[in-house]
Amino acid sequence: MQAAAAVAAVGAFGLVTGCGSDQQAEVRDAAVAAPVHAPPAPHQSSAPVAPEAPAPAPQQQPAPAPHETQAEPEAPVGPPVEGIDVSNHNGKIDWGKVAADGKKFTFVLATDGTGFTNPRYNEQYHGAKDAGLIAGAYHFARPSSSSAEEQAERFLATADYQADGKTLPPVLDLEVAPKAGGCYGMSVEQMQQWTTTFNTKVKERTGKDAIIYANPSFWKECMGGTDAFDDHALWLASYGVESPSVPGGFGDWDFWQYTSKGEVPGISTNTDLNQYKEGLARLERLVR
Repeated sequence: MQAAAAVAAVGAFGLVTGCGSDQQAEVRDAAVAAPVHAPPAPHQSSAPVAPEAPAPAPQQQPAPAPHETQAEPEAPVGPPVEGIDVSNHNGKIDWGKVAADGKKFTFVLATDGTGFTNPRYNEQYHGAKDAGLIAGAYHFARPSSSSAEEQAERFLATADYQADGKTLPPVLDLEVAPKAGGCYGMSVEQMQQWTTTFNTKVKERTGKDAIIYANPSFWKECMGGTDAFDDHALWLASYGVESPSVPGGFGDWDFWQYTSKGEVPGISTNTDLNQYKEGLARLERLVR
């Protein structure tokens, strides 16, 4: 992931077809003759006639069951989808050439900590969408510089998330402290709480769980390998391997940043290359 500022990451539909054929019923009229009884002799008394039993009350038909809305079937898994991530360092981008190269999505740096905003954010983010790419914004976290609420609010104000079917959930980029290394002088518990607070703010504002960007060593050392965020999509950074190791706490990766030295038409600098694991249909489902 490129950090800005000082150092600046688819069931099946059930189709029910009424296939009945018109059946013609043949109706016949039948005359049924009832037997005739002679009247009783005068010296005989007629036995009392029992009253007819009342006809049984018609049975009440049960009310029709309410219509049940079927859940939308799950999108099929497809081959991995290629994408990129960019920041201000990538400069002006010809997104038409990026799209023509087969890239389907991009992440764009929006903010870094409390003091930096990508000056090319709107240009890069909307340029990607205009060229037909799915786009998402990411925030480079600096947990020691301010509260999670402050950084989340600032990030969301810049990202301008829209539920337009073309926007990935916002991303929280978690990496070691750029200059000092380590976990920003914070304990594992403090880092976990900061991350929880940031993600809660994102969910409140967008209705989406934030995507988490991290590498295996950071997640182990600074987040304690927690599984508290296993319901979030994982954007995993892991270079130089055929298959990345998934950090403890997650079942699998969703996005994989596999190199920082990619060459893409329309971008004059090296850029990060990524894959979305489960195919285009599921990627499109993710942005609904």
